[in-house]
Amino acid sequence: MEGLLRPGLGLLILAMLSAILLRSRKSKPLPPVVRETTKPRSVRLRDKKSLQHYKELYVKLHNLECHREIVPEARALLLSLLSEALQSESGAQSQSQSQSTTSILSLEKFSASNLDSFVYSELEHVTREWHQYVARRKQGQPRELFYDAAAARRWLVQRTPLKFVDGAWLGHMHKITTPFLYRRITKSAWQVLSEELGDGDLAKCHAHVYAQLLDKLDLPTPSPDSDAFIHHPGMDDVGVWRAALGQLLISLFPNDFLPEILGFNLNFEMLTIETLLAAKELREVGIDPYYFSLHITIDNADSGHTAMASRTVAEYMALVTATQGDAAAHQAWKRVQAGFVLSKNIHHHRPPDAAAAAAAACAGPNPGLNAKMADIFLSKAIASRGVHEHCPMTMGGRALSTWLEPSMLRQRGWQADFLQTLANAKPWVYKGDSGRSRLVQQLCWGGSMFGAFTDREVAVVRDWIDSQTSVVPASSEIYAAFTGRREMGDSSSFTAAPDLLPPPLAAQPPLSIQDMDVSKLQVHKVSPLWFVHSCLLESLVSVPWKVATPSGCAIVRLLRAQYGFLPEPAGVDGLDEMSRDDQVDLVDIGMEMVSRGAPGGPLPEGIEHALEMWPSPFAEKMLSASTRPMELRWMLLGLTQAFAELHDAVSSSCVLLSEASRAALGLISKRERESLEMCVGGLVEGSADLSRYRMGYQMGVREIGHCFEP
Repeated sequence: MEGLLRPGLGLLILAMLSAILLRSRKSKPLPPVVRETTKPRSVRLRDKKSLQHYKELYVKLHNLECHREIVPEARALLLSLLSEALQSESGAQSQSQSQSTTSILSLEKFSASNLDSFVYSELEHVTREWHQYVARRKQGQPRELFYDAAAARRWLVQRTPLKFVDGAWLGHMHKITTPFLYRRITKSAWQVLSEELGDGDLAKCHAHVYAQLLDKLDLPTPSPDSDAFIHHPGMDDVGVWRAALGQLLISLFPNDFLPEILGFNLNFEMLTIETLLAAKELREVGIDPYYFSLHITIDNADSGHTAMASRTVAEYMALVTATQGDAAAHQAWKRVQAGFVLSKNIHHHRPPDAAAAAAAACAGPNPGLNAKMADIFLSKAIASRGVHEHCPMTMGGRALSTWLEPSMLRQRGWQADFLQTLANAKPWVYKGDSGRSRLVQQLCWGGSMFGAFTDREVAVVRDWIDSQTSVVPASSEIYAAFTGRREMGDSSSFTAAPDLLPPPLAAQPPLSIQDMDVSKLQVHKVSPLWFVHSCLLESLVSVPWKVATPSGCAIVRLLRAQYGFLPEPAGVDGLDEMSRDDQVDLVDIGMEMVSRGAPGGPLPEGIEHALEMWPSPFAEKMLSASTRPMELRWMLLGLTQAFAELHDAVSSSCVLLSEASRAALGLISKRERESLEMCVGGLVEGSADLSRYRMGYQMGVREIGHCFEP
């Protein structure tokens, strides 16, 4: 360094060149140096394929109730991403030893103090980066994120898929299906989601704020739940789509991946240098930086989202240690770490080895099953030759009889085309979901092809369908080895829902809960409905964009009331809400009703246990209906109205509840009814939506009425 500071010819030439450049540019900042590298053609093609796949999944996950068949694939992809992230982080960890950063993987054993130290070390690292950046700018260096306003506009559009899912990693958190033991933990996590959604204030909803920014810049985009969105120009960064998809994926399985979600949340809520640079440089090029400034303040490590995420992890770890022991806590910490590094590394798209990927693409998801399937169908085609000639069914533009022509089906290329076409032939095959696939249904008892295949052959067909995904995910072995986890849960909460509830009798006069005597309410009959009905609107806020409307925000406020949050603040509650010791939600009130109705009796540990204690077909149908929030929206709102009136009635009973719980329930009911009025106040008399709303209300009142003594 000292040699560089000595006067000499080289320094003189450098100074002269600098002066010439400065005069020629009239003090305009130089653009940042961008070193472009040309990827091999095979990698570029693979990136393009991955980009398209990520886009398609993104839209499907915004409309999950119409695409339940993708859930097994979503789980497999999530496990793959977790493994890739751990592999990336392990490689970076060895490099970080020579730098000033520390990987969370270096914290082999959890302690609250170690976690606090790690969080603050991460903050200090970003702060140092910021100070170094400011120093460079003071020395006359150019902007480092944007050269000019045009570059900033392109950057903002490019990141739209990610910004429109702000908070989505917590979207399915704290549903009534959460084991009751963890509800205090998941409520804290859901509070972060609530604040990402503006606590029910549309002006504060982060996705809406970003959409407004784009509108101000005359850069509007289609709705992210539409096919038009994924074809919008300027959004082709595979890392951005991958990061957005990661948020949507991890949220799908809140009970199976709770610690991973908490770890993901911890990393995502940390301050980043990119956010700081964006807030400063957008202002410099004349663009409103509020979206990014908002994330600097709300994510603070003292009382904001970083602090909340850190405390939630610490409380979760303490709970696991107390209830399951040190060994379980150690595994839980490993899983928190896995979620953290997923969030940290999710932007980095690392295609697999080209040769291995090419071989996998040619072989399909499972080459062994493909060969077995080809052999089975060839033998059946030979045995049934001519039988399918008059079958009207076509696949991929060819008649079934053409596909099953033995002379053609003996050819390997024809076999591959046949299996690929069959894999995409809905409803005969739903990838990853053999139980839903008509092909399997027709091969089983009651189906038109029962007996044509042996049990072993049907099992091969099932396995082949379940192995199908649109892309071949990387192995999940790294994640399994790191966490020591073998059981990964299932997708039962996303199975196809049965038809909702039967419509009310046409001749039945309108019912009202106000006409019922609450003193005759039978706790053992109302309990299953009470514990389940919180599910009715929960899925309506699972994707942030669905909330970015006045009615969507009203539903957020309603859920906040049911979950026991205080009325919406003018600012944010942050850690203050988490520190309250007077939180009362509908589950707490249900527990008190059961305890007072049967002192000393057992209490439910979760919704499944509750339905074992008090079987209720109607409660189970409400659970199923809640997974179809867009299709059944107005019916679900009508059911919610009926239960809000039940809450008001129960709050007047000194027998069922204590005075404090009655007061809490009365406030919950008041806030529910205010939010519902916002949702349905604009419905037009005679409209189909109003009819469905009233149908849901009458069904709810009727079923609640069955819980009263005659």
